Amino acid sequence: ARRAVVPARASASRGRGRVSRAAAPARVVRASSADADADREKNISRDVAAPAPLSADATRNVLAAFPALAMLASPEMASAAVSPVASATAAYGHYLGLVLVVATLVAEKFLIKPELTEEEAKTLVIADSVYGIAGLLVLYTGYLRVTEYGKGWEFYAHEPIFWVKMGLFGVMGSSSLFNTIKIITMAAAQSKGEKPALGEKLAARMQKIVNGELLAIGSIPLAAAMMARGVAYQEQMPWQAGAAPVAAVCAGLTFKYVKEALSWSDEEKVESA
Repeated sequence: ARRAVVPARASASRGRGRVSRAAAPARVVRASSADADADREKNISRDVAAPAPLSADATRNVLAAFPALAMLASPEMASAAVSPVASATAAYGHYLGLVLVVATLVAEKFLIKPELTEEEAKTLVIADSVYGIAGLLVLYTGYLRVTEYGKGWEFYAHEPIFWVKMGLFGVMGSSSLFNTIKIITMAAAQSKGEKPALGEKLAARMQKIVNGELLAIGSIPLAAAMMARGVAYQEQMPWQAGAAPVAAVCAGLTFKYVKEALSWSDEEKVESA
């Protein structure tokens, strides 16, 4: 009986072995199918999440079409991509404009006087014309340095001393309108054959304005040096808080000096004195 049981058990064991061996290929098939499904899901997610990269030409075209977006997206890359020659040229134009402004103001200070010769009057007209062109050069190159070649608008917009510097430049430009109007009036009279002349009161007033302009232009380098080093930088300061006072001062002074120049009468000033 025992011998009969042992072969039966051996047969049952061999039967289970055959079943397990038969089931093994099925498990392998199921595992392979699951792996294939996982690979397909990975490929699909990779295709959706990671689109094909743009070619070099396409990238250059996009950056050329949207330079502002490229600068905002990556200021470091934008700064690195700036041409050093263009940056140096803008800086040179800025400094040259400032030098010409100072030179023409000094020339006007020596030329403005009650008794002018015809040659001095012509030189004064030329000096004032160069002054205006130099001022525009400073303004344009300064704009380039703020937006493209400097620390970037996001820095300057939150720097109070930058707005002080802009205010000084605005005061200088607005006050110069008085002298420019009177010089143009004198040149127009000279073109009609009249002898160029400035009254004593008018010459004294124009001299005071030139002195104020020289003081303003002399303060701008100090403001620029402090501004570049981030003195008084306020990240929370909105740019409107700096731009609004500058615009108000420039508008007010422009109106004041233009009105004064157009209504000026040297005789009335002498009588009132």
